[in-house]
Amino acid sequence: MPAGLVVPISGPAIGLFNALPLGTLSDDGYELSCTVQGQEVNETDSYGMTLVEAIYRGQNWRCRMRGLEFDKTGQLALLQMFGKSGAARSLTPILVQVGDRWTTYNKTLLLTSILGDPPSFPATITALSAGLAPQQQTAFMITSKVREMPFELVFIPYTVTVGSSTFNVPFTST
Repeated sequence: MPAGLVVPISGPAIGLFNALPLGTLSDDGYELSCTVQGQEVNETDSYGMTLVEAIYRGQNWRCRMRGLEFDKTGQLALLQMFGKSGAARSLTPILVQVGDRWTTYNKTLLLTSILGDPPSFPATITALSAGLAPQQQTAFMITSKVREMPFELVFIPYTVTVGSSTFNVPFTST
């Protein structure tokens, strides 16, 4: 049997948050992660604390990135998704609507691969309800080095229809 050809998938992507450019990121790019939620069945008379089954309880998807251009409109929009001052290029966050629903402020995150030969997979990822993760800490380093701004976003599920079927999804991909 002949050896197969390995075609590694790599390449950068561009990102938009609420149609605003996220700008240049560190070389790590966009990191998508999933935490599969489950309840372990592991307290039984016969097996003690041995895992014998689990109950599926959903998934939590997140996207991490480290921005290198904090003043790009998309990065500022993320930092100020709950409110901002009216001044252009202002880092001043405004506390408004404290206690409001998180999803009120979530927007669309669109990631698009910019290499096409060989085609990158996925070519696009679209999350229609993305926003800063609750309790995520953004550290803005004021130093002589390049300012890196770490972000962590959460994807809240929404409903899509494909053909005649309807699904709850955190994002879609092509």
